[in-house]
Amino acid sequence: MIKASNVSVRLSGAQVLHGIDLEASAGKLTAIVGPNGSGKTTTMRALAGEARYEGSVSINGYNLATLKPWELALKRAVLPQATVISFPFTVREIVRMGLSVGVATQSDEIDRISREALEAVDLSGFAGRFYQELSGGEQQRVQLARALCQIWDPLQNGEPAFLLLDEPVSSLDIRHQLTIMRLARDFCRRGGGVIAIMHDLNLTAMFADHMVMMRSGRVHAAGRPAEVMTDDVMENVFGCPMRVNAIPTDAVPFVLPHTAGA
Repeated sequence: MIKASNVSVRLSGAQVLHGIDLEASAGKLTAIVGPNGSGKTTTMRALAGEARYEGSVSINGYNLATLKPWELALKRAVLPQATVISFPFTVREIVRMGLSVGVATQSDEIDRISREALEAVDLSGFAGRFYQELSGGEQQRVQLARALCQIWDPLQNGEPAFLLLDEPVSSLDIRHQLTIMRLARDFCRRGGGVIAIMHDLNLTAMFADHMVMMRSGRVHAAGRPAEVMTDDVMENVFGCPMRVNAIPTDAVPFVLPHTAGA
């Protein structure tokens, strides 16, 4: 479990997080949602040990503040919102950056894991291409493959590992959105845990086991999507009229991937 207790963060003198409490369990996909500027990414960075905070954060009972970087790297992998690569690395080289001595030591094992990670994100055949030549969505999937390599087994030394994903489907078409969300769900099914910052509320409702809805640096509501996604809560958090499970008027077409759970 990743647990945050009374976590606050200040950035450039401004209070960004206000004493939040949050739990993300192994075997579950926890989605963090909310409007822009609500503190989602700052929360993710605090949970990942990448931002200074007040309060406490633990992962599987270990105090985050006491873990060495290499110890933390074996317990969680992070997909940031954006990644800039300044040098002309190939896709294969980027993905292998996620591999550690604890994951793979033999060359054939390194080849297998990096190949299977690219297959998992639907990038088979891309290993020899240069990262800068790819589209934004393809680059995003390369970075996810790298994160997967870092904690290839959802159970590390008998303890669950966690994927922390900041907007993992923001640049993807609907088919690849479903591919990545199914990948995240499978990671949970195999014993790991996933925390994902999401903007697509429909995908969130379909895949998340637990939803944390944030507003102004605070947790406004938390629970199962069916409990959290009510008209009143959504309208209050996002600041605009919203209706849950209501068919659009005036014959406006709408599309939902009803095979998402397949």
